[in-house]
Amino acid sequence: MVKNPAMAHKLRHLRKDRGLTQIDLATKLGISASYLNLIEHNQRNLTVPLLLRISDILNVSLQAFAPQHDSQKIAELTEILKDPLYEPLDLGDGDIAELVASAPALCQALTKTYGAYRNFMEDFQVLNERLAQDPLLSSNIHRLRTLLTSIVSFSEILHDNTDLAPGERQNFQKIVRDESERLSETVTAMLEIVSGEGLIGTISDTTPQEAVTDFLQTHNNYFPELEQAAQEFRREAGLDSVSVRARLIGYLLERHGVSVEIARDASEDSGASFYDETKRHLILSMSLPGPSINFHLALLSGQLSYGVVLDQLVATNLLPSAVAKQRTKAALANYFAGACLLPYQEFLQAATQSRYNIELLEQQFSASFEQICHRLTTLRDPQASGIPLHLIRVDVAGNISKRFSASGLRIPRYGSACPRWIMHHALLSPGILCAQVTQMPDGGRYFSIARTTAKPSLTFGHPGKHYAICIGCELTFADQMIYSDGLNLAAPQLAVPVGVACQLCDRRNCPQRAAPPPPKSNIHAPDRGRNISPGIGEV
Repeated sequence: MVKNPAMAHKLRHLRKDRGLTQIDLATKLGISASYLNLIEHNQRNLTVPLLLRISDILNVSLQAFAPQHDSQKIAELTEILKDPLYEPLDLGDGDIAELVASAPALCQALTKTYGAYRNFMEDFQVLNERLAQDPLLSSNIHRLRTLLTSIVSFSEILHDNTDLAPGERQNFQKIVRDESERLSETVTAMLEIVSGEGLIGTISDTTPQEAVTDFLQTHNNYFPELEQAAQEFRREAGLDSVSVRARLIGYLLERHGVSVEIARDASEDSGASFYDETKRHLILSMSLPGPSINFHLALLSGQLSYGVVLDQLVATNLLPSAVAKQRTKAALANYFAGACLLPYQEFLQAATQSRYNIELLEQQFSASFEQICHRLTTLRDPQASGIPLHLIRVDVAGNISKRFSASGLRIPRYGSACPRWIMHHALLSPGILCAQVTQMPDGGRYFSIARTTAKPSLTFGHPGKHYAICIGCELTFADQMIYSDGLNLAAPQLAVPVGVACQLCDRRNCPQRAAPPPPKSNIHAPDRGRNISPGIGEV
């Protein structure tokens, strides 16, 4: 039996959305309207057989009632409401879950408003730092004062001395005019400094990158249209042959008149790839490893052959701006390339049989570690799905550049993740695959692995980019991954206590805390003694 306020609200919402009264639905279910009313107000348990009948009558998937269905919205709203801005509200986890279930439109409005606030504050911070550190501003302020003093002085001379000779008056007027022009130039220069060039420019509720992430999360990172297109492309291009690269190069030339060149010296731009649309010529850097060359070839093939499909997918209100649509289209083109090189059924079978042995999958499909991890997160076909996974990519500064969660793991939307997460430690051991069992403050337990990866240096003076890729699942799925072998997953001491992010975590005695805990945290000063060297967030 199931009793959950979120499910009760969900049932009431679905019933009203289909124009059914409580009497109508109760009659179809074979129960009394009063009993249904009690269920909708979370006063009676919702049995599994009844849930199955509701799913059939309302024509909805059982996943719509799953706790994970709204978990991402709850996680985001929790992160927002932990901000000191909302400290007086004092909402608990149950309150937030009920709010998400009962007032989704209000939650969406709050999320958009907070997103605009965060973007505005980030722009303000960047501008403030520019003003504080720009030496040009200081010199211009000094120049501004000098010019104003000069103009005022000579203007007073002209005003107070009416008997000046015509020649002298003309000289003074020329000085005032020249100084005024210099003043105008200085003011213009100062405006350029403080104009915020390169910033967002307008207050929006979400950045383009966040819009891309939200779009992928909404679709559970699975796009059947692109999977079908990839299958058609593989047949047409003959990618089942041994030489995938040769077939891709041949396809581009035959179908699109695009020639391909592997550059043997660095171009001026030092880019990994350059496509000249006028000459229809693609140049790839010889510094790229084999899997990356194949990926770029498949990427351009998808952009040229299935642009209409990509345009249709991004034609949605979920993407609020032209920039967001452009970046999402690029992300979907990457999805297509992965689906071409790692065909769904074959890849799912290999992943299952190898127990998600990523190194083995790299060799079998001639793909990189990051390509394999990405593809594993897209195996979300309801008819044939893989393990629900999360994926996080961070750089050496701790910035999260990619995030997706089908496992239920809460990944921070704003700021960096908990420093105890395994991907941060993987950066200390380049090339070594690290494994970790973690326990969140709410009791959720997860199994994750992480390894570093690098984008190659294309030429001297252009250093490569280094990342850590983390992929994992809820602990109940961990035994399906080969990396859990030898670990006593049930041992409580194996789980590392972690949080989502320092500003959202109220764990006690964390020596790695990098930010104060949230307002009204459960952290209290210890009764015993006093720490003479307290850390951040300690009393």
